[in-house]
Amino acid sequence: MKKLSPLLLCVLLAACAGKPDSDTAANTESKKQTPQTSEQQPPQGPVTPKGEFARIDVSRSQQAMDDIAAGKADTINTILQDPNSYAPPVLYLMSAIMFDNDYEDQGTFWYYVAQLRARSDANKSGDNTTHAAVSQLNKQFGVRIGPHSMGNPDRLQAIVNQVLQWDSEQTRDYDPRWIALQGRDVATETTIDFAPEAKWQEINALTRNQYRQGLEQALAEIREKQAEQAK
Repeated sequence: MKKLSPLLLCVLLAACAGKPDSDTAANTESKKQTPQTSEQQPPQGPVTPKGEFARIDVSRSQQAMDDIAAGKADTINTILQDPNSYAPPVLYLMSAIMFDNDYEDQGTFWYYVAQLRARSDANKSGDNTTHAAVSQLNKQFGVRIGPHSMGNPDRLQAIVNQVLQWDSEQTRDYDPRWIALQGRDVATETTIDFAPEAKWQEINALTRNQYRQGLEQALAEIREKQAEQAK
């Protein structure tokens, strides 16, 4: 496996620019977000966080990604024992590895967990460029999972329903402000524009509802196309 860019570096996101968009059927926010312009994109190179940004602790997630990149075989089992302690990029990476090693349902499940959580974290941020970072993560890690999922809408619906139920029962122990490190503000600001912690659970629940609505709409469109093709 090739060496992955560190979580803190926006190179992780810039490296996948230009790949086919595999944002999948559960993409609820892309239709609602203002299209990103060049001025709205997150920074495209290494950035040294300052002020409040420098105090965001992503060390555990960074170590997990480094261990996976180094080929340490037990890392995924360690993550699975406590998935709530890892930021979404770790779950994205784990999902792609699972899927590529013939654990398709498991990989799909964790891909959508990662996507859901990344979106809800971006929804907490006042820096709108963090949504572009989520889209880039979807492109990088959903290249195979996205098309596979959309090819079986019934299975996709079952898995995403499991994701939504599971996430609603969990306590997220990672710092959702990891997403602020992937936005534009990290390059120019020292204070983080982010929703207060008292609002985080409310935003998580709202995002789950939006996610479910987006899924249902997308599935209806997929099934309609399949019915037309079957005629």
